[in-house]
Amino acid sequence: MKSAFGYSCIGIRVIDTGNTDRMKRSLLIGLLFFSATVSFSQSDTTAFDKKTKNRFGIGIIPSASKNIYGIAIGPVGSEAICNRPYTKYSHGLNLQVPGQGFFMTFYLHKISLTNLFPNEISDSLSSPDTLPPRAIHNGLLMAPLGTFTDQVNGVSVSLWMSMGNKMNGLSFNLLWSIYKQINGVSIGFVNNAASTNGIQIGIVNNSIQLKGFQIGLWNKNEKRSLPLINWNFRK
Repeated sequence: MKSAFGYSCIGIRVIDTGNTDRMKRSLLIGLLFFSATVSFSQSDTTAFDKKTKNRFGIGIIPSASKNIYGIAIGPVGSEAICNRPYTKYSHGLNLQVPGQGFFMTFYLHKISLTNLFPNEISDSLSSPDTLPPRAIHNGLLMAPLGTFTDQVNGVSVSLWMSMGNKMNGLSFNLLWSIYKQINGVSIGFVNNAASTNGIQIGIVNNSIQLKGFQIGLWNKNEKRSLPLINWNFRK
């Protein structure tokens, strides 16, 4: 019997099957809930959110603050907290240790562009999302095990993975990345995107819609699949 394990805040869903996976799912959700509760224990109402001031210098994440200017640091990002009334921003350095990539360790073999973005082979990629993003990072985002996030404007670096809706800038991951839209450069062992405006550099590169170049051992886009280098500049 199939069940779904998803992060509804950023529209990411992974299919989970079997009793063992359900136990793993429960454990991971519990860990996430615990870390979020510790940092966010008093922010369970909209009224508290509105009273929370912006943070300057150093801010602990997840956070109810709308803006953190300087260094945001914590086990996971503020995007891990769902159902908040506004977008949370970090301006500067966002450091997540270990990062939300930990929660994808057991689900890597079940992730695909088809599962995550089944309806993105259309002009709808260029249309704005109907829901506001949960978190936007302006600057440098670092997470040893990676992160799930709505939008990064700047640089995202991890030793494992990164996943999200929009990347404006540079995404560097030793292993893999998967995004809805990349405007810039994606570097990693495996790079996946529903839409890429720029360059993918890796061993395997895959983009449902590409406007730019792919450099790697195997490159796939809507026009063709080629080794070493691939390109496309037309819809």
